[in-house]
Amino acid sequence: MISDDDALKIAERFENADNIDIKQTIEKAATAGYLGEKHFYCTVIEEGGLTHIVPEIFGDMNKSMPLDNLYFDIISKALDHEGIYISLAYCATNLIIPDEECSEIIEYDDYDLDEDEYEYLVEYALITADKVKKFRVYAEEGIASPGRTDDVGIMVNIIDGHYKAYFALRSTDQCMSSFRVLPFKTDYQKEHPLSLKNPINKILIEMIDKTVVLK
Repeated sequence: MISDDDALKIAERFENADNIDIKQTIEKAATAGYLGEKHFYCTVIEEGGLTHIVPEIFGDMNKSMPLDNLYFDIISKALDHEGIYISLAYCATNLIIPDEECSEIIEYDDYDLDEDEYEYLVEYALITADKVKKFRVYAEEGIASPGRTDDVGIMVNIIDGHYKAYFALRSTDQCMSSFRVLPFKTDYQKEHPLSLKNPINKILIEMIDKTVVLK
């Protein structure tokens, strides 16, 4: 697992995102196979924080849409305004994945309590287009994880002619999506869901760093 400082360095490096290939990153994210609908992997952000998947802009949010020129024309226009969000990583406790299908199994070992105070071991599946990993930690440690309808990715827009990207947590329900940006600081403790010290976030940040396509 990367260190707290390395997680912060990756987040700061992503802020200057001129070298990110947006089109190829979205195409690659669509191969993660999490929900099966390619349009889910990119969301257009509008003024006031309202969000729309691309098919919704055309009047049918439940309709699948190919990643064609029309799709990326919408993405390009959105980048010039409020920006886009690309779903890149998922953390799930409800997926049973055999150990042999995982590229890495990570056992948390930086516990604060005494050994006899831990009882309930939780296993998380961490998924990107490149890899599937497992993370195991005792629940009593209080490490927050993304919810069942959450994913982690990057918010991207163009500011003064340059691409800017920020790691963010998206929470989705049937009506809307909301975003929370992971701040460029290590003030939050490891138990906080937006902390760069949170071990789940550190693993996902490292996985996303290797998933994003560069020019």
